[in-house]
Order: sequence, then structure tokens, then C-alpha cells
Amino acid sequence: FNLFDNRGYGKIQLSQVGECLRALGQNPTESDVKKCTHQLKPDERISFEVFLPIYQAISKARSGDTADDFIEGLRHFDKDASGFISSA
Repeated sequence: FNLFDNRGYGKIQLSQVGECLRALGQNPTESDVKKCTHQLKPDERISFEVFLPIYQAISKARSGDTADDFIEGLRHFDKDASGFISSA
């Protein structure tokens, strides 16, 4: 979080929240970030105390992914439903 605090005030720009979450190992979509930050002003700088619940919400939302979700995503590439995908 502090790496994104370019002013040294313990706050980051709201526009940096998604990038900061990704740097911390999360992979939110822009839609996910907007859902968690919609009540904040776009030009606002937020403290870690405000950021932490956003991080927790994103982390909790993404922890439900399973191997079945991954396999379902790969089915898109299995055009003939053979259980195999082309490597080329």
C-alpha cells in the first residue's frame, strides 16, 4: 500500500486501488473495484483503514473459485467436446 502513496501521507488515489489490489495478489476486474468503491469520490485519496475493507471484500469474493470453475472456462476451447483442447 505504501508503495502507491506517492505523497507520504498514508493515502493513495482512488484510481490506484485496482492496481494496488493486483500488487497484493488479488485479481479484481474494474467492475469489482467499482462495486467496492462506488460510495467514494473519484478524486479522493483513501487511507489504509479505508482500503483494508475493500481488500477483504475483493479477497472474499474471489476465494470461491474452484477447479470446476477453471475447467468450465477451458470448455470454451474444447470445440468438439472431446475433453481436449488444441495446443496450436
